[in-house]
Amino acid sequence: VTRPPPRHTMSVVSLLLAPTLGYVDRGILKLDNTTFDKIVDGSRAVIVRFDKEYAYGDEHDAWKDFAKKVGESSASLLSCDVGVSEYGDKDNADIAERFSIKTDDFPQYRLWLKGSGSDKSPVVYSGEKKSDAFLRFVQEKAGVWIGLPGQVKELDAIAKKFGTAADKTGLVAEAKALGMSDEAAKYYLKVMDKAAADGGFISKETARLQKMIDDGSVKPAKKEQFGRRLNVLSSFA
Repeated sequence: VTRPPPRHTMSVVSLLLAPTLGYVDRGILKLDNTTFDKIVDGSRAVIVRFDKEYAYGDEHDAWKDFAKKVGESSASLLSCDVGVSEYGDKDNADIAERFSIKTDDFPQYRLWLKGSGSDKSPVVYSGEKKSDAFLRFVQEKAGVWIGLPGQVKELDAIAKKFGTAADKTGLVAEAKALGMSDEAAKYYLKVMDKAAADGGFISKETARLQKMIDDGSVKPAKKEQFGRRLNVLSSFA
């Protein structure tokens, strides 16, 4: 006769499994109306998704992928969820209402910058609900660096100064002095040369590449290449 394992053995197994089960949404901190103000306190940037309590689908998967990448980076940024129940006590509905977010508009995303607590107005995200789009948004608005495909941290630091710099030629020289010669570095230098000569180049090139990505006839490999270039261009915003 096979006997069930001792109770203490089952307890140990449960403890070992608990961390695994807790990582279903890796990198996402769940908030409710007792913890929201304690986390969104201005000590660091926080991006919050407001959605139904049990979200699923492509948009949810994109958010999970984004949060995982943020969590594995060194960025001082928290990715959080406010799950709103549509039935019963309607848990957390009061938080959504506080920021004028309607359930019909879910999912919604709000970014609180470092230094801005929950009593301040957040930055509203209105872009595509895709992982790379979320990453570009937080890198630009929160000033954190996570690293998107195609981006190089040292060149990104120079790119961020490019738009407002009076001496763009000096920044190009600084970038070239790094001695990088891979495909990504070459594209940074190309963009710098073009942008130094034409102040509208970044916006025009961004629109052109996005149009190519949206074109159904463009091959997937090319779309990936264009996506990497868009990531680089976002560093100049």
